[in-house]
Amino acid sequence: MKDAGLEAALKAAGGVAALAAALGLTKGAVSQWRRVPAERAAAVARLSGLPVSRIRPDLGVAETQSPFGSPMPDPLAAEARRLGLDPDAIAREALRRAVSAEKARRWQEENREALEAHNRWVEEHGLPLAEYRMF
Repeated sequence: MKDAGLEAALKAAGGVAALAAALGLTKGAVSQWRRVPAERAAAVARLSGLPVSRIRPDLGVAETQSPFGSPMPDPLAAEARRLGLDPDAIAREALRRAVSAEKARRWQEENREALEAHNRWVEEHGLPLAEYRMF
């Protein structure tokens, strides 16, 4: 008899065949499980959208938060995982882009006077070495 965690994971992942294919295993291999093997718990959790703590409560892993410490909306994360997306990777990339954009904005603000002075100089005197430009 399969345990409740495995049953929930199979249902959320779309069945034995779907979970096996996503894990790169045969349907027969997954069919033989009585519970999700510990070494497969994280991958099954990612694919099913369920926390490891629900799939294998005996492992003592709590996955109610994203790696950044803020709650990840379970239904949205689960849907993303079912579509083959990695919500944590997407969150990391979005965070990287936001930090980069904010750094650029602050740099421009801090250097506004120098940039404006440079632009005024170019308007008055033209580009340095412009006479040597070929385009």
